[in-house]
Amino acid sequence: MFPFFYILDYFIYPDFREILLMIRIGVSICLAFILFIINRVDQKYYFPMVFTTVFLVSISISIMCFLTKDGFASSYYSGLLQIIVVTTLLFNLRPRQYVTLMIVIVSQHFILLSQLPGKIDGLLINIFAVGGTSILAVFVHQFIYNLVKENKSLKGLLPICSHCKKIRDDKGYWNQIEVYIQDHSDATFSHGVCAQCSDDLYGKDDWYIEMNQKNNTKE
Repeated sequence: MFPFFYILDYFIYPDFREILLMIRIGVSICLAFILFIINRVDQKYYFPMVFTTVFLVSISISIMCFLTKDGFASSYYSGLLQIIVVTTLLFNLRPRQYVTLMIVIVSQHFILLSQLPGKIDGLLINIFAVGGTSILAVFVHQFIYNLVKENKSLKGLLPICSHCKKIRDDKGYWNQIEVYIQDHSDATFSHGVCAQCSDDLYGKDDWYIEMNQKNNTKE
């Protein structure tokens, strides 16, 4: 919906409609590209892509408030509320990642607009609306994340390489089996070496042979 709000630019800020249109077109092109590839990238790149997407939109909104000279009095701050809600519902982020993103969204808004002179009532409205919504969104996201985590399980047929035992995910990437299971369940791994592999890799030490002989004697 970001580009369609140019209708408001046209009527509310006619003196700035050219620059506002350029900002909306530029951001919309970047968003279209990012959203097109976000589900096709490896899992480790998911958060950087989401971060870039959300930051790009949020700072463009703050820049529009800055360019029009209205600062905290600009009604465009409500766009940040929409960004916060969409981020909460659309992207599956870990709690720490989500909190980091909320801090960045709120910080860039208040740091940039504090450079302009403004009335205290506009600042208070922004603190209440943007700050309050972001705090509420953190709790809502934590609740949603816990629900998803409780229902997260491995199901269906898993394509696994018969040689290296890597598992292919739904994006076509091959992952180590430990990584795949940790990403799709609550299981974690601790690594060790079984007896047979220990023999193959290191051979049987004398103490190991003696220990087995003692155990066999006791039996």
